[in-house]
Amino acid sequence: MNLNHKNAVLADDPDALSIRDSLVRSLEQAKAGKFARTTTTPLLPVAELRLRMGLSQNKFARKLGISVNTLKSWEQGQRKPSGAANVLLQLLDKHPELVEEMH
Repeated sequence: MNLNHKNAVLADDPDALSIRDSLVRSLEQAKAGKFARTTTTPLLPVAELRLRMGLSQNKFARKLGISVNTLKSWEQGQRKPSGAANVLLQLLDKHPELVEEMH
């Protein structure tokens, strides 16, 4: 972009200079690891249980005898475990050592 084009943009939109400066500052802050906002999402109990057991989604799903997609849908809150699956998860929550005896 040449100087004439930059001047034309600034003449057309006087806010362009302050917008550019704001974007440059934001980029510098991001590069320095400073963020204006962070978002944390609480883990659902199924994900907490799996992580506490130190298992990957693949291994945990295999132990439960379900598909990884089903586990992911539980962990993302898209679906809830059925009655029997929920009882099994509650049992594993109270006695995590039992996971070693599964598949």
